[in-house]
Amino acid sequence: MPARRQRRFTYSRWDGTQHGFDLDADSVFDEITDDLLYHGDLNAALRRLLQQGFKDRDGRDVQGLRDVLERLRRRRRDELERHDLGGVYDEIAEALREVVETERRAIDDATAAAQVSGDDRRRETAEAAGAERHASLSMLPDDLAGRMKALEHHDFQSVAARERFEELVAQLRQQLMQQYVDQMSDAVSGTSPEAMAAMLDMLAELNHMLEQRAAGDEPDFEAFMSRHGHFFPENPQTLDELLEVMARRMAAAQAMLNSMTPAQRDQMRQLSEQLLEDMDLRWQVDQLQGHLRSSFPQAGWERRYDFSGADPLDLAEAADVMERLGDLDRLEQLLRGATNPGALAEVDVDRARDLLGDETAESLERMAEIARLLEEEGYVEQREGRLELTPRGMRKIGSNALADLYRKLAHDRPG
Repeated sequence: MPARRQRRFTYSRWDGTQHGFDLDADSVFDEITDDLLYHGDLNAALRRLLQQGFKDRDGRDVQGLRDVLERLRRRRRDELERHDLGGVYDEIAEALREVVETERRAIDDATAAAQVSGDDRRRETAEAAGAERHASLSMLPDDLAGRMKALEHHDFQSVAARERFEELVAQLRQQLMQQYVDQMSDAVSGTSPEAMAAMLDMLAELNHMLEQRAAGDEPDFEAFMSRHGHFFPENPQTLDELLEVMARRMAAAQAMLNSMTPAQRDQMRQLSEQLLEDMDLRWQVDQLQGHLRSSFPQAGWERRYDFSGADPLDLAEAADVMERLGDLDRLEQLLRGATNPGALAEVDVDRARDLLGDETAESLERMAEIARLLEEEGYVEQREGRLELTPRGMRKIGSNALADLYRKLAHDRPG
């Protein structure tokens, strides 16, 4: 067996000051020469290089998939150990309690003012109205959806309580719809009847396009985007791209429900249905989810997470966390299935940077370029879906082996 070649590079720890990796075909080929000399399998050598990582020609570490996956698992663990998903339920329940308490105080204040006014008729009217309002509040259902629906029909004494309740309903409705449309979209920044009507039109037209496709007709995607593109700031280029984005969002919303306790899940589902029913959105949302479940069965509809932290999440924050966790899961699945550098071209590097940091994103981007660098230099070529060494690549292996042999002889020579 040939002697192990000495590495030409020294390790350097990433300190945030580096400006990208400096890769070339020769330095990459140097990294796999030992493996090729021992085993002779180029594709296996590249797989091991991807797993273990390597160094660029300036000696900087390019993380391997093993390290990237470990960082990904740590990021997921940090999310789960930091947050408390029960905060979604608790925050809504607390907001409703505050509305009820504000209303009760206003009822008592109005009754007390009437009682000291010296006006018997005013006192009697206020006492009767106050008793009726208190009774209405005392009979509020325990569940969130029922409490919300009952308060919608409550005759508020307090203007402040009524306005706070209306704000809460609008906020929840907006956050529910933002689970399906990008939160950066101006289209769902408000909950006016006009904004909700526009959302309803978009969903109805999207469902119609899916029905057209199922019937064998090709929908007019460009016309759809010209009318409703403001809902999609990420600017999908095809109907399939748009549907994939929405499938991921709806699957994230489902994962949030899956991760709650059964009682919380039932109440949140009922609340969602009640809020959407008023705007005639529920049917369209259910239709779309059914279409997307059939078209994207691997989107993660059954995912659930075990949160153990103490940091409570509201509905919008929980949606963000679920989206991050879903993206981490998809990235992990892609990386685990990557058996050659070209597979890493599917990685969304910008999203990987958001999730895992600059160093990891740079490493993934550089690893994806390995095959291209080697092909452009003429060391390897594609044959029937596999990378194979070219004659020039074979000569490069021999050249590297001879260079190492000469260095070893020079090192061992006395004096």
